[in-house]
Amino acid sequence: MRKLALVLTLLPLAACSSFGWEGQGAGLTPEQKKRGLKDVTALSNEYNSQQFFREVRRRSDGRNNAFGRDLMRISDFIDRHVWNYDVNDMYVNYPSDTTKLEHTARFGLVTVSSLPLVDEITNR
Repeated sequence: MRKLALVLTLLPLAACSSFGWEGQGAGLTPEQKKRGLKDVTALSNEYNSQQFFREVRRRSDGRNNAFGRDLMRISDFIDRHVWNYDVNDMYVNYPSDTTKLEHTARFGLVTVSSLPLVDEITNR
């Protein structure tokens, strides 16, 4: 009786073994190959290749993002310490319709009008 119980217990394990499954491993029939089925080894290699290149792209994107952040930090440093401009300064970044050309023209007008020759001509 114990032997029968042991055989009945091990029978499902024997049925699930890979000995009798078609298509397992590298052995595909010509009909399966014609239908486009791939064996386990080919699928595993393809997955590993995709995983590798996915990681390469992720690392490359991370380096590119870090490089872009570094460039932005350099421009922020120059803005803050050379031009005395801060992005978060609400007194500088108020909404305005003044263009760069208008700012340049105003700067030129103030600079030229402060020259002694122009001051002498305008006050005569």
